[in-house]
Amino acid sequence: MAKKIDTSQALSALKGDIRAKSPRRLYFFHGEETFLLNYYLGKIREMLVEPLTESFNFHRLTNESFDLQRFADAVENLPMMAQYTMVQVDDVDLFRLGDSERSKIAEILGDIPPYCTVVFTYETVAWKPDKRQKKLWEAMDNNGMVVEFARQSQRDLIAWVHHGAGGRRGPLPPGG
Repeated sequence: MAKKIDTSQALSALKGDIRAKSPRRLYFFHGEETFLLNYYLGKIREMLVEPLTESFNFHRLTNESFDLQRFADAVENLPMMAQYTMVQVDDVDLFRLGDSERSKIAEILGDIPPYCTVVFTYETVAWKPDKRQKKLWEAMDNNGMVVEFARQSQRDLIAWVHHGAGGRRGPLPPGG
């Protein structure tokens, strides 16, 4: 079982995961700052998936292409010539699936293999967890980390610009 992270500390924990090159098995990314969401999604992908083996080890499902069996197969797929696989699922509202599908998703999320990281992203679909659907919510809450990319304050953005102007390879996202 994953260590519980307070939602206010989730972004810091994500940064720590990336620095330590120690990804969790399950993330849920949402929020207004889609630039930051995509930046950290890219960092996780860069950490897990090598360009030469990407076609074997990176699986992306969208709201239009999501299929429960495809998702299950992607999660169980062994890494090919690499250490990890990554499954990215974009804008799929898990709480709107049918009862049997939610039950199966909960089962999968509760048993993600150690070589796989699953990232659900919510950019065009609102992140609205329904805690009344206990089995699914408990699987998500116990095994995953929800990271909200909230609108950055002017202070954070100014610090980001100043930090990037200090001779580094370019600006980093706030706190990056």
